Amino acid sequence: MRPLLLLPLCLFLALAGTPHVWADDDDDDDDRADHDRARAALERGEIMSLRTIMEKAETDYPGRLLEVELETKHGRFVYDIEILAADGRLIELLYDAADGKLLKAKAAGKDLLKEKK
Repeated sequence: MRPLLLLPLCLFLALAGTPHVWADDDDDDDDRADHDRARAALERGEIMSLRTIMEKAETDYPGRLLEVELETKHGRFVYDIEILAADGRLIELLYDAADGKLLKAKAAGKDLLKEKK
């Protein structure tokens, strides 16, 4: 197997075996409430669409999208995104869901926003 194909396969197998990947039935009500709250915020124009944020992330840090979560942090919605870059780095991004501003970009413990400046 070629080494380039081996990395995504290993990553997939590692993620497939982790407990957080599989949803717990106990959290279904919380998940539905979160989904309803997020949909209402989108309909009111308080947050940007997932598609818009994903396009920004792909432009800012090209790679393979692994995970996207809409979360609430410090009283505001944020999109938490993980991307596997072409060079194999796992990049963690945090976007403000209201205006699409990139709040955090990290890879291997390094602050990528500081490196860009």
